[in-house]
Amino acid sequence: MLKVKVTVPAVCTGLGPGLDALGLALALHNTLEFGLRSDSQLVISTQGEGDDPASLRHPALHAAVRLFQTLERAPAGLTITINNRIPAGCGLGDLAALTVGGLIGANNMLDAPIKRDALIEMGCELTGQPAYIITAMLGGLVATSGTGRDLLYRRLETAALKVVIVVPDVPDYAQNVKAKLPTNPTLQDASFNLGRAALVLEAFRKNDLDLLGRAIQDRLIAPQRKELIPGYEAAIDAAQQAGAVGVALSGDGPALVAFTAVNHKRVEESMQRAFSEAGIRSRAWTVNVDTQGVAISLTR
Repeated sequence: MLKVKVTVPAVCTGLGPGLDALGLALALHNTLEFGLRSDSQLVISTQGEGDDPASLRHPALHAAVRLFQTLERAPAGLTITINNRIPAGCGLGDLAALTVGGLIGANNMLDAPIKRDALIEMGCELTGQPAYIITAMLGGLVATSGTGRDLLYRRLETAALKVVIVVPDVPDYAQNVKAKLPTNPTLQDASFNLGRAALVLEAFRKNDLDLLGRAIQDRLIAPQRKELIPGYEAAIDAAQQAGAVGVALSGDGPALVAFTAVNHKRVEESMQRAFSEAGIRSRAWTVNVDTQGVAISLTR
């Protein structure tokens, strides 16, 4: 009986000045396993991070059902078992990972009739998160622009790299972010971010961490977001003192991603200590950049 296993990476978007246009896949994964059933039920079970309901409202099952509806065919019965390792709701692409996993798994249960570009389009439509969806699909460093028919994307060259992820536990952060939208940018700030984003791409291409540390600055989003994260500035200072060349907010946050060639554990501990001194608990991981993107294995 056919079984499909799908592994999807976390994603850091923005990388400082890149807003929703740049994404970097990280080797922290959600795994989804699909199996046929002898009855006609759709059953989903989850473990690990997050609290998505084990029902048709779950992002993975919702994506799978959308694909089945598009093809106008589906397995008689289906079981989806999910192991979530990507922290939920903190800017690391958990929704995109579950959506991509649902689409890829469902597609392969039907012998993959829908090609990758169409799956990407479907994922972007379901989530409204093109940078997350495309980066999770392709892996590595990805640039995206536009939506719908105007969507453009390319996977870009990047050297092997380890990064530090730190996720502070900030109560009500998601609600506060929605209430505190960025102010209208000045042309000067927009120009600053545009130039820095180009330099971030060059830094990744050349594995130039010194350039990355100088370029990974954001004048559009981070100034508003940092006010909602106690210990933000102290954590960045601590990371740099421990050897990090730069720290960026991942997506809308509150997750932070620190870039360093050495002393990864020391950077982790220093950032966590800074958050602790601000009264904030946090978790940390050191992971590789995921250069593969979504991975699929089939057994019969």
